[in-house]
Amino acid sequence: MAAAPRHLTKTEIALQVLRRRLRSGDLAPGSRLIVEELARELQMSPTPVREALRLLQADGMVDYRAHHGIVVASRKSPDDVRDLFRVRSILEPAAVELAVPLLDDAARSRLERLYEQQVAAVAVGRGASVAELNSSWHWAIYEAAGSPTLNDFVRRLWQAFPWRTMWALPGRPELSLRQHGAIMDAIRSGDAARAAALMREHVEGGIDTLLAQVETELGLAWALA
Repeated sequence: MAAAPRHLTKTEIALQVLRRRLRSGDLAPGSRLIVEELARELQMSPTPVREALRLLQADGMVDYRAHHGIVVASRKSPDDVRDLFRVRSILEPAAVELAVPLLDDAARSRLERLYEQQVAAVAVGRGASVAELNSSWHWAIYEAAGSPTLNDFVRRLWQAFPWRTMWALPGRPELSLRQHGAIMDAIRSGDAARAAALMREHVEGGIDTLLAQVETELGLAWALA
């Protein structure tokens, strides 16, 4: 039986609409984004619009400038985005392979809890919660690798791509959760090499999902910053 369609929150609706307008060029780089005006256009209260802009700012799609407020950030090319994910697909599996042999019982229990919380959040359509749980789950693994230098590089890459707004893409939470489940199985069995290989597939699948969505909707008119 097919799953019931997930109900979107007002924040997620605002996020999807703003992402679409950013990618299409309707909201051009440097343009001011005024919460009250956007709320009127979207026919909703300012609160979900403000939250959507916060997520977009965290992902580098909009910036805060003194005396201007929130403005649309500069664009990156699709090649820039691909290159960022290519480096992620090298470093993050390396962190996983280092981490798996070092995970103690407490760390494994924390990973299990975070994974179970993701399953529950996806089931009820709590997109913002899923995004944060996704981050916590990934970093619970990476930080266990015991390599501050590697983690510093990975964190910079995460700060340069829209990991929160990707959760607004249709089907992304469900696909990511299935991939996390496979990685968890490898971690449970202590198979570091397999966990690393699955993480690489997971990261590489992210760029495929992101660019396919852009190409389908807008012919690569906008690459996410």
